[in-house]
Amino acid sequence: MTNYPKWFLPALLWTLLLMFASGLLLAPTTLAMRTELEVAWRLPGAGRIAVAALHAAGGFALMLLMGALWSVHMRSGWRRRKQRLSGVLLGSWLIVLTLSAVAVYYVGEDTLGRLAALTHLVLGLALLVPFLVHWLRGRRVRRRAAMERLARLH
Repeated sequence: MTNYPKWFLPALLWTLLLMFASGLLLAPTTLAMRTELEVAWRLPGAGRIAVAALHAAGGFALMLLMGALWSVHMRSGWRRRKQRLSGVLLGSWLIVLTLSAVAVYYVGEDTLGRLAALTHLVLGLALLVPFLVHWLRGRRVRRRAAMERLARLH
């Protein structure tokens, strides 16, 4: 993640953590409202509204950060043929998450609204796996390249 300010990666990671944690807190309500499942626990009304607002605000922040990643990180990785599969998977899942978030707000309570909400929930939870693979693999590649540079100096 070179060519970004020092604050960028922590901001990205904290935003992703915010989205994941707030999404987990909202998941029982989503399941109760969209599937009519009986859930043992849900956030109370005021807490649910606050967490939903935080989740939405975090989504806007994440989209801004994704735009910044597109301008350098994603395009550079694509040209260098680095981690294309996990990068495309992450990028496309984030696009579907964004579209499903809009659908959750505007489609309503019918079948399409239920499908959007459940898609958003499942992809939001599942996104953790390709993100960790992409991030850890990238760190390993950078570490290996640094070791090779160091070995050439000696």
